[in-house]
Formats: sequence, C-alpha cells, structure tokens
Amino acid sequence: MGDPRAVNRAGWTAAVIAVAALGVILRLATFSLFDLRYADEFMQYLEQANRLATGQGIRPWEWRFGLRNALIPQLLSLPFALGHALRPGTLLGLELARLAFLALACLAMPAAWRLGALAGRAQALVALFVVAVWWESVLYANLVLSETLAAALLLLAAPALLDPRASPRALLFAGLLAGLGVLVRFQYGLFGGVLVIGALRFDLARWKPFALGALAAAAIGAASDIAAGLTPFGWIWTNLTMNVGQNRASEFGTAPPLQYLTELARHFWPLLPLLLATAWMAGARYRPLFWAAVINIAAHSLIAHKEYRFIWVSVLTLLVLAAIGSVEVLARWRSRDGRAVTPLALALVIAGWACASTVAARANGGIVSARIGGAVPALANRAVADPAVCAIGLSYEDRAHLVPALLARPVPLLLAPDPASPLPHGFADGANALLLARPPGDPRYTREQCAPFADGEICLWRRSGPCKPAPGWTYQAMLEANNL
Repeated sequence: MGDPRAVNRAGWTAAVIAVAALGVILRLATFSLFDLRYADEFMQYLEQANRLATGQGIRPWEWRFGLRNALIPQLLSLPFALGHALRPGTLLGLELARLAFLALACLAMPAAWRLGALAGRAQALVALFVVAVWWESVLYANLVLSETLAAALLLLAAPALLDPRASPRALLFAGLLAGLGVLVRFQYGLFGGVLVIGALRFDLARWKPFALGALAAAAIGAASDIAAGLTPFGWIWTNLTMNVGQNRASEFGTAPPLQYLTELARHFWPLLPLLLATAWMAGARYRPLFWAAVINIAAHSLIAHKEYRFIWVSVLTLLVLAAIGSVEVLARWRSRDGRAVTPLALALVIAGWACASTVAARANGGIVSARIGGAVPALANRAVADPAVCAIGLSYEDRAHLVPALLARPVPLLLAPDPASPLPHGFADGANALLLARPPGDPRYTREQCAPFADGEICLWRRSGPCKPAPGWTYQAMLEANNL
C-alpha cells in the first residue's frame, strides 16, 4: 500500500491545480479585447503603452501635465512593440499587452494562497478558490487598471509581513513588491503603510530587509520616471496639487461620504455583514491587513470624487480574509465535538462561496454586463480593413471607447462636439468613415453596419472619396480644447 501522507499530498496538489486552472479559465473565458469598464483602461494605459512603442498616440491632460508615472505603460509597451514587429498591421500588439496584464493580475491567486497558508492548508485552498472564482475578482483581472495590479502586488507582499518567521530574503522581496504596488497606485500608500506598520511594529530586525526592498522599488520608480522624461516622483506632487489643491478630480463627479458603504452593500448584496464578520474571524494574525482595508475605505470616503475601483484593494483583501475566516469558523464549530474539518465539510464551504458569488453577480448584472463599448472599436476595425478609409469620425462623448491603440491600421480619429447637432463644417469632409448612433445628416454617407451599444446601437457610415485635413477636429485637438 502507498504512503497515506503521499496520497494526501497528491490530493491537495490536485485540488490546488484544479482551482488555479479554474481561475485562469474563467478569466480567459471573460477576456474581451475591446470592452471596457473605465476610460482609464484605454486612454491612460493601453494608449500610452502603444504611444511609447510607436512614437504616435493621444496624450490626455494627465500625461501633458505629468500627473502619472509611466510604469504600467512602459511595461505594456514591450508586448505592443513585439506584436507590431511580428505582425504589423494587426492587433497582435494589443492582444499581447492585454494578456500580459491579465497574467500579472493573476498574481492575486498565489497571494491569496500564501495568505491562507499562514493559518493552514484548508484556509489556503478556500482563499485561493474565492479569489479564483469571485465574480468581481474575475472582472478586475481583465481590467487594465493600476488598482488591479497594485492590489495584487500588495497582497503578494502581505504574507511575509504577517509571518514572524519570514526570512530576511522574503521580507526584502515583500518590500520590493509593496513598494512597486504603491508606485503603481500611490493612493494605496495609506493601505500599505497601515499594513507594514501594523505588521512590523518596532521589530528593527524585520524592518531592515523590508526597507531595502522598498528602496529597490523606489530606484526602479526613479529610473522609470527619468526614462519617461519626468522628475523622479515629481508626478506625485503634481497629482496632489492638481487633484486636491485645484480640486480637478471633483470635475469628474462627486459623491457623499457613505457612497462606498452603499456600493459595497450593493456589490455584495445581501452578504456584506457576513463578509465583514467572517473577515474579522480570520484571527489576530491578520488584523494589520483587516485594518489596512478598513482605513483605506474610510480615507477614500473623505475624498469627494469616488469610484468603486479606488477601494478595490480593500475589497479584495476583505474577500481573502473572509475566505480564511469562514474556515476558521468551521474549524471552531467542529472542534467543539472534537471533530476535524473533513474534505466534505471543506467542499461545502467552497460550494457556499460559489453560490454567494453567483448570487452577488446576478444582483449586479454579472461580469459581461459590467463592461461595454466593444462595438465601437470592432466597427472601427471593420472600417480600417478597407485601405480606402483615411480617417474615422465619432462623437466626442464616445471618445473613451476608441483610441489609436485599438486600431489594426493607424488612421486619424476626429471627434464631433455634439451628437445632437448636425456635423460641424469640415468634419464630414475630414473623415470618410463615421461611427455614430444617429444618421450623420449628410447624403454622401450610407449606413454599412450597426451593432448594439449602450442603450441603443451605433452604426458605421461610409462615403467614397478622400479625407481633407481637419486639424480642429482631431482627437488631440478636441481633448486640449476641452482641457482634457
């Protein structure tokens, strides 16, 4: 007979591989090349990465004024450049860039496993499962956002910080990861600070290797800034000056202080109280992580401009802690009768989490409905497949759905200022393909194809003939005219 311990280890290994594979499959199954949830995905990251790779592209106000570092665009410029080199005139660069970011976002899964493993193998498996299958975890893995990457990096740093037995090498690596996470999304600095101070406290021996790792991250950040033509870390001050001092962020919308609590209740309906309770039940070992998540939400609640993604690191953290806490509750309940946690009991906990994710996803419309706009770049690429198309025009209000990085063949993009008015003089002559939700009012254009978009549809309109220069209506000119 074989060694029962070896059989047991093989069973656990198979379970871990199966859960991790399920997580990857769910992310690939919901992968979308053209859909987006936030405008930053295209304009701030994919477009800037493509601009670095090709030397051509749109520069919104954040990049003109130097509010952001270039770490993510620099990283994604590599797959863009590779795609352009291997198959020019195709979308391979975009595909490789999105897949590369998806691979980085998957770091949240081993982070969850390692956090759970601090308490035990069962806790690790359930934590891994929750991050692998929870509907918003799958959704955010496919969103090219600084919040997605920063959350994964900070959680990957957390296990070594929370483990008093962690080696100096592990703490140095944790410092590097945490430093990079904060550089990627400096607004998560408070989260990282609460976690690090709460975990390391006055242990100078553990602070030293962590600080060395953080300094290495700072060196990488400084080199990135210099390569982008920025003063090292000057973008942080510029960001604070413009978004806080000049209140620029509030121009994009404001919300009351309790907005995040309302959104959490909706996103986790009807499970928010249970989520918080089980997150607390993860135990004293995880308190620095718990308080980092809570304080981060509280701090962002004081800022007028609110978007749910701003607290994503807190949401993901609470999910991981709740997963660990659910196993702790089960273990305590069974230990009252002197029973251990059996595979069947663990399977029931996992099934419960799967059901909870399904309920929450249905209450919020699910993963697919959380992203829109894929019709716009899809129709645009249909247009540029014809070599006769020399420019594309679209409504200014639809600009977030199309940037040059999404086109297989680069052509000028023009933005019409008001979709309810006739096309401005010179605009229709500047493009021979239009993407509009209404007829262009120009008899030279004929409708070629329509697709569902937002609450209606958007159509590709074509005319024959060349495109005249229209410098006043270019994408870049319209952004600058509107101070964007």
